Amino acid sequence: MAIQWNRGVRETGKLKVYNKGGGWSAAVDAAIVSFNNLGLGVQLVAERDEAAANVVVMLSDGTDTYSWGDHSITVNFNADQMHGRARTIATGSRTVEIDFAVVFLPGRVPNPTPKQKELLVVHELIHASGLTGFTPEGAKIANGDHDIIGLMVAQLVVHGDGLIELLPEKGALPMKPIRIGGQTMCKMRMLWKAEACPTN
Repeated sequence: MAIQWNRGVRETGKLKVYNKGGGWSAAVDAAIVSFNNLGLGVQLVAERDEAAANVVVMLSDGTDTYSWGDHSITVNFNADQMHGRARTIATGSRTVEIDFAVVFLPGRVPNPTPKQKELLVVHELIHASGLTGFTPEGAKIANGDHDIIGLMVAQLVVHGDGLIELLPEKGALPMKPIRIGGQTMCKMRMLWKAEACPTN
């Protein structure tokens, strides 16, 4: 379920990202640059003060809890595989909006390449930007805000030194540059630029 960030953050057009990526820190920095080149309607900026960040990206062993104010975000996932977890804190009585997000990266994957790390981080940053795939209550929606092509498919697999869709389009190559499906682009620009998605 796509969820907007709170109005104050949306009006800036930016999300401040604090990098706690440990051994993935260089990949997080590269992913911020790659994300910003996609034209998704929001720009990521590096933040040096964790308390001032909108999004925290951290390396995880698969079982972690992150506390933000009175809220806690807990994950339990297989950190041996090339997938992470993006979780948001969304509040509001009439309109639910995101106030904070944390991205947990899989810290036990054996020998991921820099490009694989970068692509995975971009995928999770898109989730943290509003394509959550989760309801505010945290119940998983099947394929929620995943796409049928590109970086936001539900499952990416290792291919050479990069990643590729589990069921790629015929002849698709590893993502250099990153492929974003039309559904992903449309939803992101709707969330951040209030642009209407084209209809058939």
